[in-house]
Amino acid sequence: MAEPVLSFEQVGYGWDGAPPLLASLSLTVAAGECVALVGANGAGKSTLLRLACGLLAPSDGRVSAGGLDTRLARPSALARVAGMMFQEAERQLCCGRVRDEVAFAPRLGGLSATEVKRRTARALEATALASHADAHPFDLNAGERRLLTLAALIAQDVPLMLLDEPTRDFDAVQLALFEAWLAREKSAGRAILLISHDYDFVARNCPRVLHLAGGGVIADGPPEQVLHDPALQGDSPGAAPTLPALCRAIGLPPTTDAACFDAAWRVACERRAALSKSRGEA
Repeated sequence: MAEPVLSFEQVGYGWDGAPPLLASLSLTVAAGECVALVGANGAGKSTLLRLACGLLAPSDGRVSAGGLDTRLARPSALARVAGMMFQEAERQLCCGRVRDEVAFAPRLGGLSATEVKRRTARALEATALASHADAHPFDLNAGERRLLTLAALIAQDVPLMLLDEPTRDFDAVQLALFEAWLAREKSAGRAILLISHDYDFVARNCPRVLHLAGGGVIADGPPEQVLHDPALQGDSPGAAPTLPALCRAIGLPPTTDAACFDAAWRVACERRAALSKSRGEA
């Protein structure tokens, strides 16, 4: 069996003077997997992503990214296997032009000018930012700045991508663009671990969901199983994925696919109509 792209082995972590945030946590993410990390605010989700790319070192256990022990590997080596999108895009923008921001990581990695230019152009095209290449990053709107951090990750071209609330600033057009990119990356074998509180987005795009609570992973499975845990729903009736929740409410098998729901609903309506007719004739 191939080595996982990301591996946590009995990992513990705690901030100085505070109780442990993560304890004896183990998980793996393989190439081609798009895995969602869910849980309450303060459960340690963003901390877990920082551990995954080596920005933090575990207090206990071992974290491996791309086969590298994050505690021992040089930052330059880790940057070739893992990249992270922060929750606040503004915190990771450091250049005065959009194209320079996208080119920053490939250039720092010592790639040739030709390769840097190729990767930059490809990333700008994939994120619909080519027309903004010479703009200042802070002249972009919030969704475009989020796409800029994605473009920088695309240009970095790493096997493991870590995304913290990647869709939070997107409008409908930008979300569709992002989901199309996500589908391509899954097909290409990229390993993606993302944090999201948008359970409809998770249900559509992430075949596997990890629920983080109490310092560890308390559930690991498909979205229709994990996302309906009462601990995730809180007091909000809108927390559950909309389509699966609707299916359950009207007695249909849960699905995240609109076409499947439509077909199942039509069949259910035809059966009810036939049943009503037969009762009326009796």
